[in-house]
Amino acid sequence: MRLPCSAPLVAALAVVAILHAGAAAKQPKPPKVRVTSVRKISSEGPHNAFTDLCQFRGRYYLAFRNCPDGHGVHPTSSIVILASHDTKAWEEVHRFGVPKRDVRDPHFLVFHDKLFVYTGTWYCGETSPKKYDLNEMLGYAAQTIDGANWQRPIMLEGTYGHYIWRAATYGEKAYLCGRRKHEFAKTASRSERDPLVESALLESGDGLVWRNVGLFQKTYGDETAFLFEPDGSLLAISRTLGNRKAQMGRSKPPYQDWEQTTLNRAIGGPLLVKWGQRYLVGGRRYLKEDGRAKYATSLYWLHDNALLECAQLPSGGDNSYPGFLALDDQHAVISYYSSHERDASGKTHTAIYLADIELINAD
Repeated sequence: MRLPCSAPLVAALAVVAILHAGAAAKQPKPPKVRVTSVRKISSEGPHNAFTDLCQFRGRYYLAFRNCPDGHGVHPTSSIVILASHDTKAWEEVHRFGVPKRDVRDPHFLVFHDKLFVYTGTWYCGETSPKKYDLNEMLGYAAQTIDGANWQRPIMLEGTYGHYIWRAATYGEKAYLCGRRKHEFAKTASRSERDPLVESALLESGDGLVWRNVGLFQKTYGDETAFLFEPDGSLLAISRTLGNRKAQMGRSKPPYQDWEQTTLNRAIGGPLLVKWGQRYLVGGRRYLKEDGRAKYATSLYWLHDNALLECAQLPSGGDNSYPGFLALDDQHAVISYYSSHERDASGKTHTAIYLADIELINAD
């Protein structure tokens, strides 16, 4: 049966339909990103990796891991911190290691007028171990109040058994991603371990003593980047173990309940920043050519709950783990590492790169 409908109601519905159609048509497409220049910053020894960038007290800072023994877990590894006034010329201002431990994945945090550099560390003993356990991970931090004088690395209370990663702040609290095995289980293989890895949100009032707020990944947990909105809501982009598709998590204070969305692609070493009014994600892209895996460091817009690739940086092999510095709403600098080039002797090595990027056809 057809229900009667008055002419004014029909007209009103038509206006609503037109407005909705117009709104959909006016939805802006994310702008393109152009890589304007790329420069090698460090290629000391065979392996340099895992970068981050920040600005502190009028200078720019770049952190990365250097290891003469390569990518694996080695007590010879160290965290290198460079400083610059213009992102072009860099000087080393600090370098540190932790005895009997492998240091990696350095991340900056500006908190309470101090600059922290956090690192997750594997226990090694005196030599490079063939086996190592997530349950023996421990977080450390180096810190400075002026960028020139650094305190020795300090063990982070509350991080034993956690692989700490990117940090963020909101209000008077700092937050870290900490991956761990469920109930610190004993496992004999990665296939046994990976489903048991969960990701915890850790909170601190001083940047050194941490407590568990709650879990946001309960299985296949991995590297996660956080971004706090002005109202305190939290956005997270997470890698998942086994090259599964990335996850986007959303939560509101007190961060007990999470809404998780599976994204359209996998991503390694994720970066998440707000550049102007848009969300930019960076990390390792997984490709396949002729049936073989191929990797590259790419940038994406987070748009309509999907990752839309907007730029690919010169990269290949062992690569990714970008850092980001916005110079303004249209220009930025990206740090990353890659092994797509060879050294003077023709050997493959991993080096640290900086790329200048700009928006084109931006609104």
